[in-house]
Amino acid sequence: MSEGLLGQVKSVSQINAEIRRLLDSEFRFVRVRGEVSTIRQPFSGHTYFILKDQQSQLPAVLFKNQRRWLAGELEEGQQVICDGRISVYEPRGQYQLIVDTIDFDGTGQLRVLFEQLKQKLKSEGLFDSERKTELPAHIEKAILITSPTGAAVYDFISVCRGRSADLLIQILPVRVQGQGAADEICRAIERAQTLDPDVVILCRGGGSIEDLWSFNEESVARAIFAAQTPFITGIGHETDFTIADFCADVRCATPTAAAELITADPAGFGEKLEYFSARLLRTMTLLLNECGSRLNLAADKLSTFDRAFSHHTFTVEYLFAKLHGAMALAVEQKTSSFSEVHSSLLRLAPDHAIRRHQDRLGYLSQRLIDSTNQRISSRQTTLEQSAAVLDTLSPLKTLARGYGIISKKGKTAGSSTMIITSTSQVDEKEEVEVRLHQGSMDCQVVRKKS
Repeated sequence: MSEGLLGQVKSVSQINAEIRRLLDSEFRFVRVRGEVSTIRQPFSGHTYFILKDQQSQLPAVLFKNQRRWLAGELEEGQQVICDGRISVYEPRGQYQLIVDTIDFDGTGQLRVLFEQLKQKLKSEGLFDSERKTELPAHIEKAILITSPTGAAVYDFISVCRGRSADLLIQILPVRVQGQGAADEICRAIERAQTLDPDVVILCRGGGSIEDLWSFNEESVARAIFAAQTPFITGIGHETDFTIADFCADVRCATPTAAAELITADPAGFGEKLEYFSARLLRTMTLLLNECGSRLNLAADKLSTFDRAFSHHTFTVEYLFAKLHGAMALAVEQKTSSFSEVHSSLLRLAPDHAIRRHQDRLGYLSQRLIDSTNQRISSRQTTLEQSAAVLDTLSPLKTLARGYGIISKKGKTAGSSTMIITSTSQVDEKEEVEVRLHQGSMDCQVVRKKS
């Protein structure tokens, strides 16, 4: 049977190339949920894995330069949501998901909600340092709001007993996670104000962002802000930060640290200085993480551009490294300054010197925060403007919508290519070249129309 009856015969490479173009145009952005399986990381540094559910599986690849933006490490059996595009690896004729970002099954949405609420409350002044209440010099009665069955309450009481603190502790039991936990915490905070304590402590052990979400509820934040009694939080681990921590008068890294704080000797200037030094370092770490989150967001936006804009990724990497180095240097300088102050206090221990250094610390911290925010805002604005200009001027974007560029080559050696914009520039039967978004064609003018 002739080729004309069966259709044009194509090579395997041609078929794979056409399939790739089809998938690239139809699946430019997809979100896929599934379970991670069969993780491989060859010498190239790219990560290959299978995304599967109960009925089927999908090969996926995460390129090396995208791994740094992940919130965690991929593990077998994880439930994740992958953002990316579907394409074909032509040499093997295998289609796969090219992953841009990975949301560890909902954690990304919670991070977005966290940042939105944080910015809202910050703009309303709930985090302002001038609105925070200082802890009393001598604490005789404390209200502890926590789960009565969790490890946090036992750790807290053990520390107090170990220090033989002359302290009355009253526990208000609440649920610290799950539906209704936030409401119970709010009611306990309101009740604590009627019991006339010296301080109120809200604490629980560590956990995932989902486990700690009750402490990120707006109702809990506003209840803490409205409390008249000095308020302390000791939630999770050293690296865990919640909205409740920002609203509290004092944030401790753990329940144990909270117990150590309220049982500390008021005359122990060294311990207080170490605490505030650690608190400053944690604040600087948080600020650095915020800067990293903003840069991650910018990188995510850049990753959706065409390959012609891939150099922006290197710009973001350079700015992130430069910012990281500047912040690390600032932390090192502040740590050195605190060491000198610490030595002076141990030698002299005057009250007015402590207050003077604390005032200077607040001033320098605010200057650092303001300077960092201004610098990040300026760099982000410049980046967005550059991306917008490149996107507007790109001829590839016009070609991708179905347009072409028609030209004809000079007939003599060394003649330049001429772009055709009018029928008067060509003759019938004359050969021209049509450049498309992908590839070009040699064509012949059959008839001219005005």
